[in-house]
Amino acid sequence: MVEPQGRAVTPAARLCLIAGLLGAVLLALNHITATAFSPALGRADVVGSLMAVALMLVGLNWTRVDPDAARPIQLEGQQGLRLREGLTAEDRFELAWGSDLLLRHSAAVAVHVIWDGTPLLSRGLLQLHQDVAIGPIAARVLNSGQRVHLVDLKHYPGKDEFSYLPPRVPAVLVAPIGHRGLVVLAGATARCFDSRDLGWCDGWVERLRRRWECGDPAAGDGVR
Repeated sequence: MVEPQGRAVTPAARLCLIAGLLGAVLLALNHITATAFSPALGRADVVGSLMAVALMLVGLNWTRVDPDAARPIQLEGQQGLRLREGLTAEDRFELAWGSDLLLRHSAAVAVHVIWDGTPLLSRGLLQLHQDVAIGPIAARVLNSGQRVHLVDLKHYPGKDEFSYLPPRVPAVLVAPIGHRGLVVLAGATARCFDSRDLGWCDGWVERLRRRWECGDPAAGDGVR
């Protein structure tokens, strides 16, 4: 189990922070012990202070997320593929192809395609028993037509609606297929879906939307 993400300081960042702090302390001592004040001393204080602050900001900027804190959680479940009965061969192929693409080329460990509240496909790390329900988050995605990226699910009050995903799953991406369907991706690491993953998902979602915009995949009359 992954502990909450912490912060780790690289050697270069630590050196910058120490140098900046040391410079600030020396400037303060020099200012205090100076017997006479002059414009030159004032200018030196300003320049030295700016350099000390710049070094500390560089050090803070180089502070990175601890990679040990970003290790994937060992999620429970079994690898599998479930397709709804009654789908046409073309729709089955499209769903199998697209879900395989996302599992191979994104951070997703599970892919679900839902249409009118009914799962058409579940693939990846699956639960033995899963009841898909459209909760407030999914409903908002359908109504707005905008995808939602839940970077760390445990911080969201509506996480219970994703009970069909592996327990303790940290990251969830919910994308709309028009106003009737959803693609739901689960990730094993908080904040695991980057811009490339979002692009893969958006591309497939648009492909499904165009395919089904004039038909119902569950009825087998989608556009070919």
